[in-house]
Amino acid sequence: MMPTDIAPKIFIYNPTCEMAIANGTVSFMPNKTLTKFKQDLDVLPMFFADKNDTVLVHEMPDQKFMELLENAGVSVPNFKQLTLALTDSDFIKMPKDSLHPWGWSPRIHHILKPFKESCSSRFLNQPNAFWKVEHRDLYSRKKALEVVKEAIKHNNSSLFIDIDQTAQVCTSVAEVEKLMHKWKQIVIKSPLSSAGRGLQILRHTTLNESIIQSINSVIASQSYVMVEPFLKKQFDFSLQYYCDEKGKLNYLGLGFFDTNSKGQYLCNYLGGIPSEMDTLLNENRISELQTCMSEVLSASDIATNYTGYFGVDCMLVLDHDEKLQIHPCLEINLRYNMSTLALFLNEKIHPDTKGIFKIFNQFKESFDQFHLEMTEKHPLEMQDGKWMNGYLPLVSPFQNKTFGAYILLEKE
Repeated sequence: MMPTDIAPKIFIYNPTCEMAIANGTVSFMPNKTLTKFKQDLDVLPMFFADKNDTVLVHEMPDQKFMELLENAGVSVPNFKQLTLALTDSDFIKMPKDSLHPWGWSPRIHHILKPFKESCSSRFLNQPNAFWKVEHRDLYSRKKALEVVKEAIKHNNSSLFIDIDQTAQVCTSVAEVEKLMHKWKQIVIKSPLSSAGRGLQILRHTTLNESIIQSINSVIASQSYVMVEPFLKKQFDFSLQYYCDEKGKLNYLGLGFFDTNSKGQYLCNYLGGIPSEMDTLLNENRISELQTCMSEVLSASDIATNYTGYFGVDCMLVLDHDEKLQIHPCLEINLRYNMSTLALFLNEKIHPDTKGIFKIFNQFKESFDQFHLEMTEKHPLEMQDGKWMNGYLPLVSPFQNKTFGAYILLEKE
Protein backbone atom coordinates (compact mmCIF):
# COMPACT_ATOMS: atom_id res chain seq x y z
CA MET A 1 0.00 0.00 0.00
CA MET A 2 1.18 3.53 -0.78
CA PRO A 3 1.89 5.83 2.20
CA THR A 4 -1.19 7.32 3.87
CA ASP A 5 -0.05 10.87 3.12
CA ILE A 6 -0.45 10.11 -0.61
CA ALA A 7 -3.43 7.74 -0.54
CA PRO A 8 -6.66 9.74 -0.95
CA LYS A 9 -9.45 10.18 1.55
CA ILE A 10 -12.93 9.36 0.22
CA PHE A 11 -15.83 11.68 1.15
CA ILE A 12 -19.59 11.35 0.75
CA TYR A 13 -22.47 13.57 1.89
CA ASN A 14 -25.25 11.69 3.74
CA PRO A 15 -27.05 14.27 5.94
CA THR A 16 -29.85 11.84 6.90
CA CYS A 17 -27.46 9.58 8.85
CA GLU A 18 -29.41 9.89 12.14
CA MET A 19 -32.62 8.87 10.38
CA ALA A 20 -30.75 5.90 8.90
CA ILE A 21 -29.57 4.91 12.40
CA ALA A 22 -33.14 5.18 13.72
CA ASN A 23 -34.31 2.98 10.83
CA GLY A 24 -31.51 0.51 11.57
CA THR A 25 -31.52 -1.30 8.20
CA VAL A 26 -28.97 -1.18 5.39
CA SER A 27 -31.79 -0.54 2.90
CA PHE A 28 -32.97 2.79 4.45
CA MET A 29 -34.03 5.43 1.91
CA PRO A 30 -35.01 9.01 2.86
CA ASN A 31 -38.13 10.57 1.34
CA LYS A 32 -38.03 12.40 -2.03
CA THR A 33 -37.41 15.87 -0.55
CA LEU A 34 -34.53 14.72 1.66
CA THR A 35 -33.07 12.66 -1.20
CA LYS A 36 -33.12 15.78 -3.40
CA PHE A 37 -31.55 17.81 -0.56
CA LYS A 38 -28.74 15.24 -0.25
CA GLN A 39 -28.15 15.11 -4.01
CA ASP A 40 -28.23 18.89 -4.55
CA LEU A 41 -25.66 19.57 -1.81
CA ASP A 42 -23.45 16.52 -2.31
CA VAL A 43 -20.28 18.46 -3.25
CA LEU A 44 -20.07 20.16 0.18
CA PRO A 45 -17.49 17.70 1.62
CA MET A 46 -14.99 19.16 -0.89
CA PHE A 47 -14.24 21.91 1.66
CA PHE A 48 -12.77 19.23 3.97
CA ALA A 49 -10.87 17.49 1.16
CA ASP A 50 -7.33 17.91 -0.17
CA LYS A 51 -6.60 18.14 -3.88
CA ASN A 52 -5.87 14.40 -4.29
CA ASP A 53 -8.95 13.28 -2.30
CA THR A 54 -12.20 12.13 -3.90
CA VAL A 55 -15.78 13.23 -3.21
CA LEU A 56 -18.45 10.73 -4.27
CA VAL A 57 -21.46 12.47 -5.82
CA HIS A 58 -24.83 11.79 -7.43
CA GLU A 59 -24.06 14.06 -10.43
CA MET A 60 -20.67 15.37 -11.52
CA PRO A 61 -20.27 19.12 -10.92
CA ASP A 62 -20.04 21.13 -14.15
CA GLN A 63 -16.88 22.78 -15.45
CA LYS A 64 -18.33 26.30 -15.15
CA PHE A 65 -18.81 25.84 -11.38
CA MET A 66 -15.32 24.32 -11.02
CA GLU A 67 -13.81 27.38 -12.71
CA LEU A 68 -15.87 29.70 -10.51
CA LEU A 69 -14.45 27.99 -7.39
CA GLU A 70 -10.88 27.95 -8.67
CA ASN A 71 -11.13 31.69 -9.44
CA ALA A 72 -12.20 32.13 -5.79
CA GLY A 73 -9.06 30.31 -4.63
CA VAL A 74 -10.68 26.97 -3.76
CA SER A 75 -8.47 23.91 -4.20
CA VAL A 76 -10.89 21.53 -5.90
CA PRO A 77 -10.56 17.76 -5.19
CA ASN A 78 -11.54 14.88 -7.49
CA PHE A 79 -15.19 13.92 -7.97
CA LYS A 80 -16.62 10.57 -8.96
CA GLN A 81 -20.20 9.40 -9.35
CA LEU A 82 -21.05 6.93 -6.60
CA THR A 83 -22.78 4.51 -8.99
CA LEU A 84 -19.64 4.35 -11.18
CA ALA A 85 -17.28 4.12 -8.20
CA LEU A 86 -19.12 1.04 -6.92
CA THR A 87 -18.58 -0.80 -10.22
CA ASP A 88 -15.08 0.47 -11.05
CA SER A 89 -12.69 -2.31 -10.00
CA ASP A 90 -9.64 -0.04 -10.34
CA PHE A 91 -11.20 2.56 -8.03
CA ILE A 92 -12.30 -0.15 -5.56
CA LYS A 93 -8.77 -1.63 -5.41
CA MET A 94 -6.98 1.74 -5.37
CA PRO A 95 -5.21 2.29 -2.00
CA LYS A 96 -7.18 4.71 0.17
CA ASP A 97 -6.30 6.47 3.39
CA SER A 98 -9.77 6.55 4.95
CA LEU A 99 -13.52 6.88 4.38
CA HIS A 100 -15.33 10.05 5.43
CA PRO A 101 -19.11 10.03 5.21
CA TRP A 102 -20.89 13.08 6.65
CA GLY A 103 -22.01 10.69 9.39
CA TRP A 104 -21.88 6.95 10.04
CA SER A 105 -24.93 4.64 10.01
CA PRO A 106 -25.62 0.97 9.14
CA ARG A 107 -26.71 2.19 5.68
CA ILE A 108 -23.54 4.13 4.82
CA HIS A 109 -21.31 1.34 6.17
CA HIS A 110 -23.12 -1.00 3.76
CA ILE A 111 -22.69 1.40 0.80
CA LEU A 112 -18.99 1.99 1.47
CA LYS A 113 -18.15 -1.64 2.32
CA PRO A 114 -16.51 -2.41 -1.10
CA PHE A 115 -13.89 0.32 -0.44
CA LYS A 116 -12.84 -0.79 3.04
CA GLU A 117 -10.40 -3.52 2.02
CA SER A 118 -8.19 -0.96 0.26
CA CYS A 119 -8.15 1.46 3.23
CA SER A 120 -5.18 2.00 5.55
CA SER A 121 -4.82 -0.19 8.64
CA ARG A 122 -4.96 3.01 10.74
CA PHE A 123 -8.49 3.65 9.47
CA LEU A 124 -9.58 0.00 9.77
CA ASN A 125 -8.44 -0.06 13.41
CA GLN A 126 -10.43 2.99 14.46
CA PRO A 127 -13.44 2.20 16.70
CA ASN A 128 -16.15 3.14 14.19
CA ALA A 129 -14.63 1.66 11.03
CA PHE A 130 -17.34 -1.02 11.33
CA TRP A 131 -20.88 -0.63 12.67
CA LYS A 132 -21.71 -2.19 16.02
CA VAL A 133 -25.18 -2.37 17.57
CA GLU A 134 -23.97 -0.47 20.64
CA HIS A 135 -23.00 2.53 18.47
CA ARG A 136 -26.70 3.43 18.09
CA ASP A 137 -26.93 4.80 21.65
CA LEU A 138 -23.95 7.12 21.11
CA TYR A 139 -25.97 9.07 18.52
CA SER A 140 -29.16 9.40 20.57
CA ARG A 141 -30.33 12.42 22.51
CA LYS A 142 -30.26 10.20 25.61
CA LYS A 143 -26.45 10.23 25.35
CA ALA A 144 -26.48 14.04 25.19
CA LEU A 145 -28.67 14.03 28.33
CA GLU A 146 -26.11 11.85 30.17
CA VAL A 147 -23.34 14.24 29.14
CA VAL A 148 -25.20 17.44 30.13
CA LYS A 149 -26.09 16.06 33.58
CA GLU A 150 -22.47 15.09 34.12
CA ALA A 151 -21.33 18.55 32.96
CA ILE A 152 -23.67 20.40 35.33
CA LYS A 153 -22.53 18.24 38.28
CA HIS A 154 -18.89 18.59 37.20
CA ASN A 155 -19.02 22.38 36.81
CA ASN A 156 -20.96 23.21 39.98
CA SER A 157 -21.38 26.92 39.11
CA SER A 158 -24.24 29.25 38.27
CA LEU A 159 -23.00 29.54 34.66
CA PHE A 160 -25.00 26.46 33.54
CA ILE A 161 -28.75 25.86 33.67
CA ASP A 162 -30.15 23.95 36.66
CA ILE A 163 -30.22 20.18 36.31
CA ASP A 164 -34.04 20.15 36.63
CA GLN A 165 -34.19 22.21 33.41
CA THR A 166 -32.63 19.38 31.38
CA ALA A 167 -34.57 16.90 29.25
CA GLN A 168 -36.39 13.83 30.51
CA VAL A 169 -37.04 10.49 28.85
CA CYS A 170 -40.76 9.70 28.36
CA THR A 171 -42.11 6.31 27.33
CA SER A 172 -45.82 7.28 27.31
CA VAL A 173 -48.14 10.18 26.49
CA ALA A 174 -49.09 10.37 30.19
CA GLU A 175 -45.46 11.10 31.13
CA VAL A 176 -45.31 13.84 28.48
CA GLU A 177 -48.52 15.42 29.86
CA LYS A 178 -47.08 15.37 33.39
CA LEU A 179 -44.06 17.38 32.24
CA MET A 180 -46.30 19.74 30.29
CA HIS A 181 -48.18 20.58 33.49
CA LYS A 182 -44.85 21.10 35.28
CA TRP A 183 -43.10 23.26 32.64
CA LYS A 184 -46.14 24.70 30.76
CA GLN A 185 -44.20 25.09 27.49
CA ILE A 186 -42.22 22.09 26.27
CA VAL A 187 -40.14 20.75 23.41
CA ILE A 188 -40.66 17.13 22.32
CA LYS A 189 -37.81 15.49 20.41
CA SER A 190 -37.24 12.17 18.68
CA PRO A 191 -34.20 10.37 20.15
CA LEU A 192 -32.51 10.13 16.75
CA SER A 193 -32.93 13.17 14.50
CA SER A 194 -31.06 16.35 13.58
CA ALA A 195 -31.18 19.92 12.20
CA GLY A 196 -34.57 20.60 13.77
CA ARG A 197 -36.26 17.53 12.30
CA GLY A 198 -38.13 15.28 14.74
CA LEU A 199 -38.83 18.26 16.99
CA GLN A 200 -42.11 19.81 18.19
CA ILE A 201 -42.37 23.00 20.25
CA LEU A 202 -45.59 23.21 22.28
CA ARG A 203 -46.43 26.61 23.73
CA HIS A 204 -49.84 25.59 25.15
CA THR A 205 -50.85 23.12 27.85
CA THR A 206 -52.89 20.57 25.91
CA LEU A 207 -51.92 17.75 23.58
CA ASN A 208 -54.15 17.51 20.51
CA GLU A 209 -54.85 14.29 18.63
CA SER A 210 -52.14 14.76 15.97
CA ILE A 211 -49.44 15.45 18.61
CA ILE A 212 -50.52 12.38 20.61
CA GLN A 213 -50.35 10.34 17.41
CA SER A 214 -46.88 11.71 16.65
CA ILE A 215 -45.62 10.91 20.19
CA ASN A 216 -46.99 7.36 20.01
CA SER A 217 -45.42 6.88 16.57
CA VAL A 218 -41.93 7.89 17.81
CA ILE A 219 -42.30 5.73 20.95
CA ALA A 220 -43.34 2.76 18.77
CA SER A 221 -40.29 3.15 16.49
CA GLN A 222 -37.63 4.45 18.92
CA SER A 223 -38.95 3.34 22.37
CA TYR A 224 -39.19 6.86 23.89
CA VAL A 225 -39.32 10.61 23.28
CA MET A 226 -37.21 13.31 24.92
CA VAL A 227 -39.10 16.17 26.59
CA GLU A 228 -37.48 19.36 27.82
CA PRO A 229 -38.73 22.77 28.99
CA PHE A 230 -39.00 25.50 26.37
CA LEU A 231 -36.17 27.80 27.46
CA LYS A 232 -35.89 31.53 26.82
CA LYS A 233 -33.22 31.28 24.12
CA GLN A 234 -30.94 34.19 23.28
CA PHE A 235 -28.43 32.54 20.93
CA ASP A 236 -27.43 29.16 19.49
CA PHE A 237 -23.80 28.13 19.29
CA SER A 238 -21.70 24.97 19.34
CA LEU A 239 -18.38 23.55 20.49
CA GLN A 240 -16.56 21.75 17.67
CA TYR A 241 -14.24 18.79 18.26
CA TYR A 242 -12.18 16.15 16.52
CA CYS A 243 -11.68 12.82 18.28
CA ASP A 244 -8.74 10.77 16.99
CA GLU A 245 -8.53 6.97 16.76
CA LYS A 246 -6.80 6.84 20.18
CA GLY A 247 -9.69 8.62 21.91
CA LYS A 248 -7.88 11.96 22.24
CA LEU A 249 -10.20 14.95 21.98
CA ASN A 250 -9.08 18.08 20.11
CA TYR A 251 -11.13 21.24 20.61
CA LEU A 252 -11.40 23.14 17.30
CA GLY A 253 -13.41 26.24 18.22
CA LEU A 254 -16.92 27.66 18.38
CA GLY A 255 -19.64 27.58 15.75
CA PHE A 256 -22.34 30.25 15.74
CA PHE A 257 -25.65 29.48 14.07
CA ASP A 258 -29.31 30.45 14.00
CA THR A 259 -32.56 28.46 14.02
CA ASN A 260 -36.15 29.45 13.30
CA SER A 261 -39.10 29.45 15.72
CA LYS A 262 -39.53 25.70 15.11
CA GLY A 263 -35.92 24.95 16.00
CA GLN A 264 -34.90 24.23 12.38
CA TYR A 265 -31.45 25.25 11.15
CA LEU A 266 -31.25 28.54 9.24
CA CYS A 267 -27.62 29.61 8.84
CA ASN A 268 -24.12 29.78 10.30
CA TYR A 269 -22.32 33.03 11.08
CA LEU A 270 -18.85 33.45 9.59
CA GLY A 271 -15.93 35.60 10.71
CA GLY A 272 -16.01 34.87 14.44
CA ILE A 273 -18.50 35.64 17.17
CA PRO A 274 -21.52 37.76 16.08
CA SER A 275 -21.24 41.27 17.55
CA GLU A 276 -24.56 41.01 19.47
CA MET A 277 -23.23 37.89 21.25
CA ASP A 278 -19.80 39.28 21.98
CA THR A 279 -20.59 40.92 25.32
CA LEU A 280 -22.72 37.99 26.52
CA LEU A 281 -20.34 35.16 25.71
CA ASN A 282 -17.04 36.57 26.99
CA GLU A 283 -13.70 34.74 27.10
CA ASN A 284 -14.10 33.60 30.72
CA ARG A 285 -17.48 32.00 30.02
CA ILE A 286 -16.18 30.31 26.86
CA SER A 287 -13.12 29.00 28.71
CA GLU A 288 -15.18 27.64 31.63
CA LEU A 289 -17.63 25.93 29.25
CA GLN A 290 -14.95 24.49 26.97
CA THR A 291 -12.79 23.18 29.83
CA CYS A 292 -15.75 21.47 31.51
CA MET A 293 -17.17 19.94 28.32
CA SER A 294 -13.76 18.72 27.10
CA GLU A 295 -13.16 16.95 30.43
CA VAL A 296 -16.63 15.37 30.52
CA LEU A 297 -16.52 14.26 26.86
CA SER A 298 -12.99 12.84 27.22
CA ALA A 299 -14.22 10.67 30.09
CA SER A 300 -17.33 9.50 28.19
CA ASP A 301 -17.71 6.44 25.97
CA ILE A 302 -17.93 8.76 22.94
CA ALA A 303 -14.14 9.23 23.12
CA THR A 304 -13.48 5.49 23.12
CA ASN A 305 -16.08 4.51 20.47
CA TYR A 306 -15.95 7.32 17.92
CA THR A 307 -13.34 8.80 15.60
CA GLY A 308 -14.03 11.96 13.62
CA TYR A 309 -15.46 15.45 13.79
CA PHE A 310 -18.45 16.25 15.98
CA GLY A 311 -20.30 19.22 17.45
CA VAL A 312 -21.97 19.91 20.79
CA ASP A 313 -24.93 22.29 20.42
CA CYS A 314 -25.25 24.82 23.25
CA MET A 315 -27.62 27.71 24.00
CA LEU A 316 -27.40 31.03 25.77
CA VAL A 317 -30.67 31.37 27.72
CA LEU A 318 -32.30 33.63 30.31
CA ASP A 319 -33.55 32.04 33.53
CA HIS A 320 -36.70 33.07 35.48
CA ASP A 321 -34.82 36.07 36.93
CA GLU A 322 -33.62 37.16 33.45
CA LYS A 323 -30.10 36.03 34.38
CA LEU A 324 -27.91 34.71 31.58
CA GLN A 325 -27.07 31.00 31.67
CA ILE A 326 -25.64 28.41 29.30
CA HIS A 327 -27.22 25.12 28.30
CA PRO A 328 -23.89 23.29 27.82
CA CYS A 329 -25.11 20.33 25.77
CA LEU A 330 -28.47 20.45 24.04
CA GLU A 331 -27.45 17.72 21.63
CA ILE A 332 -24.32 16.05 20.29
CA ASN A 333 -23.92 15.70 16.52
CA LEU A 334 -21.47 12.83 16.03
CA ARG A 335 -20.70 13.76 12.41
CA TYR A 336 -19.55 16.59 10.24
CA ASN A 337 -22.06 19.42 10.67
CA MET A 338 -22.68 22.90 9.30
CA SER A 339 -20.63 24.48 12.11
CA THR A 340 -17.67 22.21 11.23
CA LEU A 341 -18.04 23.43 7.66
CA ALA A 342 -18.22 27.05 8.86
CA LEU A 343 -14.87 26.62 10.69
CA PHE A 344 -13.23 25.43 7.46
CA LEU A 345 -14.83 28.27 5.46
CA ASN A 346 -13.57 30.79 8.04
CA GLU A 347 -10.00 29.90 7.04
CA LYS A 348 -10.70 31.33 3.56
CA ILE A 349 -12.29 34.57 4.83
CA HIS A 350 -10.43 37.86 5.24
CA PRO A 351 -9.98 38.77 8.96
CA ASP A 352 -11.84 42.09 8.46
CA THR A 353 -14.98 40.34 7.19
CA LYS A 354 -18.12 38.83 8.68
CA GLY A 355 -21.01 37.07 7.01
CA ILE A 356 -23.28 34.04 6.80
CA PHE A 357 -23.24 30.55 5.34
CA LYS A 358 -26.76 29.59 4.33
CA ILE A 359 -28.75 26.76 2.77
CA PHE A 360 -31.03 27.89 -0.09
CA ASN A 361 -34.51 26.32 -0.27
CA GLN A 362 -36.87 28.88 -1.76
CA PHE A 363 -39.22 26.62 -3.68
CA LYS A 364 -40.57 29.56 -5.74
CA GLU A 365 -37.30 29.85 -7.68
CA SER A 366 -34.34 27.63 -8.52
CA PHE A 367 -30.84 28.11 -7.12
CA ASP A 368 -29.78 29.03 -10.69
CA GLN A 369 -32.13 32.06 -10.73
CA PHE A 370 -31.09 33.06 -7.21
CA HIS A 371 -27.42 32.89 -8.26
CA LEU A 372 -27.94 35.33 -11.15
CA GLU A 373 -29.63 37.87 -8.85
CA MET A 374 -26.99 37.54 -6.11
CA THR A 375 -24.01 37.73 -8.50
CA GLU A 376 -25.38 41.01 -9.86
CA LYS A 377 -26.18 42.51 -6.44
CA HIS A 378 -23.21 41.16 -4.46
CA PRO A 379 -20.22 40.28 -6.71
CA LEU A 380 -17.42 38.50 -4.86
CA GLU A 381 -14.43 40.66 -3.92
CA MET A 382 -11.13 39.21 -2.74
CA GLN A 383 -8.15 40.70 -0.94
CA ASP A 384 -4.80 39.02 -0.21
CA GLY A 385 -6.20 35.77 -1.60
CA LYS A 386 -9.08 35.79 0.93
CA TRP A 387 -12.84 36.28 0.48
CA MET A 388 -13.57 39.87 1.45
CA ASN A 389 -17.04 40.89 0.33
CA GLY A 390 -20.03 39.59 -1.61
CA TYR A 391 -21.63 36.30 -2.60
CA LEU A 392 -20.19 32.88 -3.49
CA PRO A 393 -22.18 29.70 -4.27
CA LEU A 394 -20.85 26.53 -2.59
CA VAL A 395 -22.72 24.10 -4.88
CA SER A 396 -23.29 24.45 -8.60
CA PRO A 397 -25.78 27.18 -9.62
CA PHE A 398 -25.83 25.82 -13.19
CA GLN A 399 -27.59 22.46 -12.71
CA ASN A 400 -31.18 23.50 -11.92
CA LYS A 401 -30.97 22.62 -8.23
CA THR A 402 -33.89 22.99 -5.82
CA PHE A 403 -31.53 23.33 -2.85
CA GLY A 404 -28.33 25.33 -2.75
CA ALA A 405 -25.64 26.59 -0.39
CA TYR A 406 -23.84 29.92 -0.42
CA ILE A 407 -21.94 32.49 1.61
CA LEU A 408 -22.67 36.21 1.79
CA LEU A 409 -19.92 38.41 3.24
CA GLU A 410 -19.64 42.04 4.25
CA LYS A 411 -16.46 43.92 5.05
CA GLU A 412 -16.61 45.33 8.57
